[in-house]
Amino acid sequence: MTSSLTKEEGAFVSAIHAAHIDEPLPRATWALYLLCGVVTAAITWSALAKVDEITRSDGRIVPDGREQVIASLDAGILRELKVREGQEVQAGQELATLDPTRVEAQQAESQVRLLSLKAAAARLDAEANGRATVRWPTDVDPKSRYVQAEAESFEARKRLLEEAVSSINRSIGMISKELKLAQDMAGRGLMSDVEVMRLNRQVNEIQQQRAERLSRYRQEASQELVRVQSEMAQLDEQMVVRQDALTRTVLKSPVHGVIKSVKAGTIGGVIGSGTPILEISPIGPKVLVEARIKPRDIGFIRLNQTAEVKLAGYDFNTFGGLEGKVTYISPDAVTEGDKTGEGHYRVIVTAERNNLKYKGEPLPVIPGMTSVVEIKTGERSVLSYLLRPMLKSQEALRER
Repeated sequence: MTSSLTKEEGAFVSAIHAAHIDEPLPRATWALYLLCGVVTAAITWSALAKVDEITRSDGRIVPDGREQVIASLDAGILRELKVREGQEVQAGQELATLDPTRVEAQQAESQVRLLSLKAAAARLDAEANGRATVRWPTDVDPKSRYVQAEAESFEARKRLLEEAVSSINRSIGMISKELKLAQDMAGRGLMSDVEVMRLNRQVNEIQQQRAERLSRYRQEASQELVRVQSEMAQLDEQMVVRQDALTRTVLKSPVHGVIKSVKAGTIGGVIGSGTPILEISPIGPKVLVEARIKPRDIGFIRLNQTAEVKLAGYDFNTFGGLEGKVTYISPDAVTEGDKTGEGHYRVIVTAERNNLKYKGEPLPVIPGMTSVVEIKTGERSVLSYLLRPMLKSQEALRER
């Protein structure tokens, strides 16, 4: 049997269908669409967004270089200690002083002796070169007792020489007169030529004695001058050594660093030669951080990986941290200082700065400070992190 709608019935059905199409969607449907969109966007974002993978470890600031042991080359008495443990010191800063009294006394004695020798050398130089006056050195006071003593000695010796030469000259004059008379008489045949020759020889001998006397005077002065100059040279060397010893009574820091320990702190106590007094941990332009990486994490650590150092002494949210790179990885695990017995790998992170900044002021970072080291080992999507527990549980279900 066939059924057919009349024209009026068809128009009625079309009107109902159009009304159904134009009816607004329910709120639940809109919420479902919105939820699907959010989930789709979240999944897309989590699949595309990347987060850093890090390996976290405790760390400690270590010295940028070998620790410096401060000791005195010479034994002495500790007069003053100017630093304390944990204090930051600059290169060249005074750390301690030893009593310089003994060395100062020796140096003063040598200085007196040197001035005396300089005055003597000036006098001997004048005698050796036959000068009538002495040229005193400019660094010796002409009114000093050393100059006065040598001046008196010079005049006395010169007077004795002049008296000796005058006596010889008188003898030469007398014999010369006899020689002239003998020559006149020999010319008249009243005296033999032998007597003339004897007198002539006698004059020559006395003249030779005068020359030898003058030569001996200068030679003795020259020899004594050489001895004095040699003693002066030795004394100069000794004074240089003593001056160096005086300089070493003030102990200074060879590097910029932190006082790690004070070995000798008794004021007035005797310090032996080479006995350690202080230990300094150097602070270089860069900060070295030693991290202890567990064996299960070392496979992801590579040289030049970036790292962030969060210092325990400075709140990270307030002061920030230090950025650096991995510059050393130990070739094998070590168990020294590891209570678990598992062992660890030593990893050195080098930071480019040696301080933090807060309100424009530097905050020191010194050896011994503890920290947390976060080494960036790679990147991973957020989705992989979300699926990680599921993947682990799936792997666990496969175990026997």
